[in-house]
Amino acid sequence: MSQYYESPKQDVVIEKSNSSTGMVSFAKVFLYMFIGLAITTAVSFGIGAIIYASLVNGANPDMIGNVYLGLLISSGISLFILMIIINFVTLRGKHSILVPAILYCTLMGVLLSGFTLFVDWRLLGMAFGITSGIFLLMTLIAVITKSNLRPLLAMGFGLLIGSLLLSLINWLIGSDTIYWIVSFAIFAAIMFISMFDIWNIKKICEKGALSNNLALYCAFTLYVDFIYILIRILYFLIIIFGNKR
Repeated sequence: MSQYYESPKQDVVIEKSNSSTGMVSFAKVFLYMFIGLAITTAVSFGIGAIIYASLVNGANPDMIGNVYLGLLISSGISLFILMIIINFVTLRGKHSILVPAILYCTLMGVLLSGFTLFVDWRLLGMAFGITSGIFLLMTLIAVITKSNLRPLLAMGFGLLIGSLLLSLINWLIGSDTIYWIVSFAIFAAIMFISMFDIWNIKKICEKGALSNNLALYCAFTLYVDFIYILIRILYFLIIIFGNKR
């Protein structure tokens, strides 16, 4: 009578196979994230170019400004709604989030298009490069580390809550020192949460092949983290280089 037996050699092969599958899934998540960023970038510069060309060709500045303001407001509201839809659909697990995710990336491009109009493109490139470098470093740490990074999530949310309370106090006091403390605390919170997200998605990928919808949601999570970090870094660069002029 034959008996099934797994040798240590078989265990090693299975472990390597799971690890390989996990890395493929991890790479797939980042591919989706970069596609989302490409959509946002193309829309941002496209909207900026259209508005600039319209003004150069003699369009009414007041009319363009009103239309653009309405576009920004509607985009901001739509982004909030789409965020709820994407999380709800993912939680239900019955439908794909592909369409709402593409819409989100597109509308984010509309919302960020103002940067292409009013900020030096060299600063935009610098901010994108720094953010990409930070994300690459966090990804390498998440892949290499054997430590549990769950405490980073608690630290991040703790900093966000503390920043909110300090902001309310500073609203009454009006201190520049507290303002900068809050600004850097928010940035640190975003970094901690992003680091946890990358690590957590890596752990999810290691458990087995992701469904396409789950991979999309993981990519969407990293996309949002990337945008938040990009905006904060761009904000700091504008202040630094603005003060030098």
